[in-house]
Amino acid sequence: METASYDPTLSSKEVHSSISALGVKKANTRMWQLFCLSTLAGLYIALGAHVYLVALQQGLGKIVGGAVFSVGLILVVIAGAELFTGNLIMVVGAISKHFRRRRLFHNWTIVYIGNLFGSVMTALLIWHSGLLGSAGQLNELGAVAQRVAEAKLAIPFTEALIRGVFCNILVIMAIILATISKDVISKIFCCVFPIMTFVACGFEHCVANMYLIPLGLFAKGVPLLEQGVMFRNVLPVTLGNILGALFILFIHPNRIRQLVMLWQAKHPRRPSAA
Repeated sequence: METASYDPTLSSKEVHSSISALGVKKANTRMWQLFCLSTLAGLYIALGAHVYLVALQQGLGKIVGGAVFSVGLILVVIAGAELFTGNLIMVVGAISKHFRRRRLFHNWTIVYIGNLFGSVMTALLIWHSGLLGSAGQLNELGAVAQRVAEAKLAIPFTEALIRGVFCNILVIMAIILATISKDVISKIFCCVFPIMTFVACGFEHCVANMYLIPLGLFAKGVPLLEQGVMFRNVLPVTLGNILGALFILFIHPNRIRQLVMLWQAKHPRRPSAA
């Protein structure tokens, strides 16, 4: 008897329904749950960003650093959490009218705040753990963290925005690929390579920078209440991440087919007169 071969991916129709269902689930999540899950995502991305710093300190370079950094998105996608740059994919469900647009902006706002809280609190705790040395006596890892933060704050607004665009094109594609995949191993591979690419290329991710910049500033001696300087980088990167997500979602082939189907449903062709 012939057994059917295993297909590790969903069909294009299943992909669309899965992404829309994912958006509906996120849109209907309660505020306190959103905040808890987004704080958790901030922690996950912070852990990925920290092991990236360790890779740099060990001289392993950005390619290896990017590969290990992907652990953050792997935890978000597989273990489950709410990540702002990933939740931009909810645009698909909102435009398809699976939920109201105000739910979309409500989700983004809560998740962004939760990601910021989780990332900064993780940076504060890591700093006080002594892993980077102490104020005025930084070890090699602390020096790397400080250099990374200073380099990010030195990026001009327009350049940071453009780097944010390219970054989230890759992040959204990682999430789409992981959604298409059926098994855990496939999902992990789908997260690793796009994330490794954006890190190695020097693109900018707003949630990762919510950890990397505060950590470097703590190492530099900047107290918690003066960490607002991070938004010199985080603001343009956030805007770029949003634009990158919207760009790839609107031109992605599955999205174009969906828009055509919606338009045809609303504007049925009238039969021509004989």
